[in-house]
Amino acid sequence: MKKNVKKTEIAKKLKTPLYLFLAICGCFALMFKLDPKKIIVYTRHDVDILVYAIVTFAIYLFYQKFKGQNKSRMPFKVLSTMFTLLLIFGYSFDTTDGAYLVYGNAAFLIISIAKFIGLYPLIYTALNVLYDKMIACKVGEFKGSKFTDYLDKHPFKFTCIALLVCYLPYIIAFYPAVMGYDPANQIKEFMGIHNRYWDSVIMLDPTVTITNFNPIIHTLLLGGCFKLGVTIENVNLGLFLYSAIQITCMICTLAYSIKFLKREGVPNKILLFIIGVYALVPIFPFYSLSTNKDTFFTLWIMLYTIKLYELIKHKYDRKNVLAMIGISIFLFLSRNNGIYTILLSLPFCFIVKENRKATAVVLATVLLSYLGYSKVLLPTLKITPTSIREVLSIPFQQTAALIQKDEDIIEEKDKELIAKILNYETIKKEYDPELADRVKNTYNKYTTDEELKEYFAMWFKYLLKRPIIYIDATINNMYGYFYPNTVRWYLYADYNTKLEEAGFDYHFNALSGLRTALAGFGNAYQYFPLLGLYVNIGFTVWFYMYLVGCLLVNKNKKWILVLLPALSLILVCVASPANAYFRYALPFISTLPMTLALLNQNKKKSSTR
Repeated sequence: MKKNVKKTEIAKKLKTPLYLFLAICGCFALMFKLDPKKIIVYTRHDVDILVYAIVTFAIYLFYQKFKGQNKSRMPFKVLSTMFTLLLIFGYSFDTTDGAYLVYGNAAFLIISIAKFIGLYPLIYTALNVLYDKMIACKVGEFKGSKFTDYLDKHPFKFTCIALLVCYLPYIIAFYPAVMGYDPANQIKEFMGIHNRYWDSVIMLDPTVTITNFNPIIHTLLLGGCFKLGVTIENVNLGLFLYSAIQITCMICTLAYSIKFLKREGVPNKILLFIIGVYALVPIFPFYSLSTNKDTFFTLWIMLYTIKLYELIKHKYDRKNVLAMIGISIFLFLSRNNGIYTILLSLPFCFIVKENRKATAVVLATVLLSYLGYSKVLLPTLKITPTSIREVLSIPFQQTAALIQKDEDIIEEKDKELIAKILNYETIKKEYDPELADRVKNTYNKYTTDEELKEYFAMWFKYLLKRPIIYIDATINNMYGYFYPNTVRWYLYADYNTKLEEAGFDYHFNALSGLRTALAGFGNAYQYFPLLGLYVNIGFTVWFYMYLVGCLLVNKNKKWILVLLPALSLILVCVASPANAYFRYALPFISTLPMTLALLNQNKKKSSTR
């Protein structure tokens, strides 16, 4: 008994110096920058030492209040380790395109260990505190008023009106639509005008000008509206027709999500918060006006997530089965990689015993529809498929990195082989570690299957010789999806000249001041304290990973199924040609508020150790 008392007293005495040590390490990990030549560098200001002291003291107080409350939760230990390593390695890749700042020399290795000591307990404590707060949080209802009564009775209409009012300044300022690079080429494709997609493939039939480089259904809708504008000699009006359709679909889908959440018992306080996100966070109004295919895909992802939730929680009837089939079909029609979301989520729903038959029917029907569409309908219509280069971003980037970093190791015959498939000289000049387009766009569309086989044999040979170069090339092309300090936030708000150059009278109106103000607000949003984290790709990915950990801790594993669409999209991003590309992340960022509200409705009321 006396020994236990002594141990307790010793632990109390050691707590203060331990917490202070961890706080100093935490401040060091968060505040100091590293440089390959100078080891530790920072811009010296008179207030620096004061800022460091405040941060250290804040971390110390945080530990004093919460660290002793930590419970042993293995999922959070795993996540804390992962997040800490992602911060350490992410900083190095963001700074040097490699892991040199982690273990490049003894000094960097010691610093990395110190950073781990500082970050791991800070993150682990924060995850525990947030979990306990989320479990204990009870959101009450507002007192009755005409405002909330209308939301209660008409959640769909209430949301539609609120969003339309908030989006109206954007609609007016950016009339008729915001044109991106890909949509401009889709329109040229539809109109039979030469475009970059034709250069990347061998056309099955030169008279069929539309390719499957972008979703056919989107190209037909966008191109059809534009052609109508050409016919009536007002392309702006044609493009605005497309915008009106897309804006209507977005507002109605977001309003339906609120109606669905209301039906599931989500309190009005949370509903109003989510409506506020839909209305005020600039990604929603800006992407409602963007002509990129990602907007419609995002809406189908939201509806698919809702139907997946219903499949888990409620008994599916024939109406639900038909709705899920329709939504799933439009999901793969609205983006070429949409089928992967279905394959990485729907089969896991067989664990829901009550709906196994319904799941089987939906899965079988959707797969048959996809095969019929891609293997029968498109070839029959002589629609040219997208180039194989689109799925070879990873090996092409690895080859490009090898040329950049260790060209001397490449044998002459292998250089000749690479030159047959890719533009060797262009790669040497324009290789971008975080964007594969500059490499894959040099792909020779006349490459034969035999040449590709030879290439992969060569690729594998150098993988064995220079694995670190290959690994670094892969991480460089995807680390931003897991590193919150890499910000690739952007909005489509600028005027695109592609259509004007093709001879069409597409133009913005005279309200340049309003456009500048709205674009300025949109671009500044990422810097808003706390609020800006919502559009931070790395942070959002972390939060999804954290939700998985919470469900494991809460022994509520079946609800991980609701997260599978988002997690599948994150995996697709990892294999994408661009690092931290925001429009690729748009679907899982947009669905986060709704998904979090649904999970909150089904949380278990007590935490587990």
